[in-house]
Amino acid sequence: MSTATTLLKGSITRVSQTFISILVAFFMMPFLIHELGDHWYGIWTVVGSLAAAYHLFDMGMASAVTRYVSSAFGKKDNQEANSIINTALVIYVVIALIIILVSIAASYSSRLFFETGSDKDLVQTLVLIIGTSIALEFPFNALAGVANAKLRFHQVALTRIAMTLLGAGLTWWYISQGHGLLALAIITFVTARISNVLYLIICKSAFPGLKFSRKSASWESGRELFQYSAWSFVIAIAYQLRNNVDNFVVAGFLSAASVTHYAVGLRLVDYIAQFLGQATNMFVPIFTGYHAQGNNQELHSKLLFITRINLVLALIAGGGLVIFGQAFISRWMGPDYSDAYWVMVILLVGRMIGFANHPLNSAMYATNKHSIVAKIDIVEVIFNLMLSLILVQYLGLIGVALGTMIPLLLLRLFVLPLFACRAIEMPVKDYYLCMARPLIAICVPLVITFIWVRSSAQVTSYPEIIVSSIVMSFICAAAGMKLAFSPSERTELRKLIPGKKLKYLI
Repeated sequence: MSTATTLLKGSITRVSQTFISILVAFFMMPFLIHELGDHWYGIWTVVGSLAAAYHLFDMGMASAVTRYVSSAFGKKDNQEANSIINTALVIYVVIALIIILVSIAASYSSRLFFETGSDKDLVQTLVLIIGTSIALEFPFNALAGVANAKLRFHQVALTRIAMTLLGAGLTWWYISQGHGLLALAIITFVTARISNVLYLIICKSAFPGLKFSRKSASWESGRELFQYSAWSFVIAIAYQLRNNVDNFVVAGFLSAASVTHYAVGLRLVDYIAQFLGQATNMFVPIFTGYHAQGNNQELHSKLLFITRINLVLALIAGGGLVIFGQAFISRWMGPDYSDAYWVMVILLVGRMIGFANHPLNSAMYATNKHSIVAKIDIVEVIFNLMLSLILVQYLGLIGVALGTMIPLLLLRLFVLPLFACRAIEMPVKDYYLCMARPLIAICVPLVITFIWVRSSAQVTSYPEIIVSSIVMSFICAAAGMKLAFSPSERTELRKLIPGKKLKYLI
């Protein structure tokens, strides 16, 4: 099976996994809010944001493990691969122990924010369970590079699909029986352990030479991992702050219930971003190969090609959400959550720009110049927090969303391309010019659809929203395939399409 076909297979299963996750969350979110109430669902969201912060303890190590394990496999050096994996395992066990200690401290500290004893006990238990669950996941990060380097994306995706469905089924049953947040935390813990075991089986199958031995760990491998992971750690910090600081700002200046309203808009943006990311964000190993060969011309060509693909997908998905999002939120959550629409639109602008130029991030990782991304992320997070703290006092939820979007828009659209293109010796004008054709090809049908929906169409029910979205997506995709890509790029796309009728479309 060719690399392109393997990547396509992985892309399809990853997209399917994301689609199923979104579909499950689509039904589960209103169910949980109804069963738990705005207050406790908001508390669960804040606990989840706190738990996500524990991933900062990874210190960028997973990206370093992936890179060096991939390099060892490229050289067919199983001994070096085992050395990297076992060294990372020792590091991750130490990190896991630290997280457990921090979770214990955080669980007791959480009692200070509640008045009644029963609420204090429940939140303390939640923080401890979730923290311990995350700590137990960390040792499995030592295998991060195995599945990716061996292109086992489809197997990992199928495992996640199974765990998503299992978790959703258990959650629906126990929450509907009135068991509350404690049951939700236990279900999260159990499904995570099953997922860890299945991931180990996948990695062992992909790499039969995998051996766990403390003797294989080495200081030299550890030094290499830490040298690479330093800037990845900074990026991870920025990522966690960017994704979670909003919840704390909303909870601190408004209320826990407001977090739920903000989460509705944010969740839809996250769904779209996850869906798109699973489809195309798999190119670090490919770019790394071109860089190792010194083939800058092919690196630049593929980078621009993937950027155009990302931009077409971002415009179709993001445009569809803007056009039909208001009707969807009203039908999904009810008219009381209409304020989530503009939160969604504002956040969507920044996230779609970030997705469109994500290939630049991949190129920076592949060429070991990801310090550029890290420095830009630091600036972005600082301005994000400052603007959110200021604007929330005047504009409420909209102010928090603007505080997140504005730095992301400016830095990803203008600053990152300038420095990244210079780093890989590609003219920045080539980067901007590659986006012109997709913008023209997709924006015209999007604007026409938007005017039609706003002026004359009555799109309110789920069937109407779904059918209209499909028709719009088909028209935009056809226009994009015909007009957004060069003849040589359309030839490459045809190779991935199995049917003759589908080939004709592009």
